[in-house]
Amino acid sequence: MPAARAPASSELPRHPVRVVASRTGLSTHVLRAWERRYGAVTPTRTEGGQRLYSDADLERLTLLQALTAGGDPISQLARLPIPELRRLAQAGHAAGVTSTDGRSAEESRAGALRAIEALDAAGLRRGLERGAVSLGVPRLLDEVVSPMLVEIGERWRGGRMTIAQEHLATAVVHQVLGWLREMAQAGAAAPVLVAATPPGQIHEGGALLAAATAAAEGWRVTYLGADLPVDEIAEAARRTAARAVALSIVHPTDDPAVGDHIRALRQALPTGVALLVGGTAATAYAHETAVAEAQLLTDLASLRAALRGLRGGAPS
Repeated sequence: MPAARAPASSELPRHPVRVVASRTGLSTHVLRAWERRYGAVTPTRTEGGQRLYSDADLERLTLLQALTAGGDPISQLARLPIPELRRLAQAGHAAGVTSTDGRSAEESRAGALRAIEALDAAGLRRGLERGAVSLGVPRLLDEVVSPMLVEIGERWRGGRMTIAQEHLATAVVHQVLGWLREMAQAGAAAPVLVAATPPGQIHEGGALLAAATAAAEGWRVTYLGADLPVDEIAEAARRTAARAVALSIVHPTDDPAVGDHIRALRQALPTGVALLVGGTAATAYAHETAVAEAQLLTDLASLRAALRGLRGGAPS
């Protein structure tokens, strides 16, 4: 008799009902009704009777909340598979729906900044997750998260944002973009991208954006985080048989060590591994990037183009 299949990480029950209600915007009453009447999700129950939901349940409920807010009846949506719910959400956006909760990307970004100012981590996460559904992942990254991170950096450097606010924002963005990477679930044959920042680069927002963008493009992502030694990044690329390394440079724009790190990484990487250099400060090191025969990225659109070129076409 074959062994039972171990559940994927997205299927593991881990979220109590209060967390799900907070992150989806659905009341506990609505959650129970959708479960009992329509079978939208089937949470696991602990020995004490507590309902626990998986990441997949959370994504399903977030999609259902967004679609029903746009006027679609829960009775017709509840049992559809997640890929079909994603397709419907994207189709609604393509048909001209700005956002299923009526907010534009600009309004979503402003709401996210207000949540950061108020140190409202739950509100920030809920808004970003809804944006992923209503706007689609590329627009969320391009029009909400990326400019939000730039604004956070400017406020932090100008003394208009506290360390606590900046840390809260970074933690929530890390969680949400990690969730998006997990939901992408690229196949074993997909190419691998390693994302990191070099020594001295402590702000990881750019690397997180690169990782989420690559995952949305169908790449498997090995995310290493911030302030990594060059030889560690190169070793990770070797061990994962990576096709590309994305290096994020955010601040400052005049550090001579950055150019040394770019050149050293290019030399340490295996032959054939592309080195992609981006981030808000990357253009300040255009010469060093060119000398290292790396590709300079000016925004997430250029990253997508580079990834598609490396893959030999559009993502599957």
